[in-house]
Amino acid sequence: MIAKVRYYVDPEAEAAGFDKMTSIIKITLTSGKTISGRANFGKGSPADPMTFDETAAKFRGCAEYAEWPKSKTDALIAFVARLETAPDISGLTPLLSSGSA
Repeated sequence: MIAKVRYYVDPEAEAAGFDKMTSIIKITLTSGKTISGRANFGKGSPADPMTFDETAAKFRGCAEYAEWPKSKTDALIAFVARLETAPDISGLTPLLSSGSA
C-alpha cells in the first residue's frame, strides 16, 4: 500500500500555518472517484490535546510495536502519571533503558 501513497505539502495546509496544523487527505479510487477530508486541528495539537489516557494508549501501541516489555511500559506510564508529585526523577532513567525491568 505504501507505494500507492504520495505525500506532499498542500499549499492550503501550508498557508494555514503551524499553529493550525491543517491536514488534508485525498483518496482516488480505482473508479476515478475522489474522496477527500480535512482536519484543521489534529488530535494531540494544542487546540485538541490528548488526555493522559489517550497518550498512554498511544504510547502502549508504539511500545508494543517496538516489542518493548509490557512490564516496563506499564511502569513507565505509572511513573509519568505521578511525575508531578515524585520527589525526584531518578527512577525514570532505568525505565527508559534497554535493560530488563
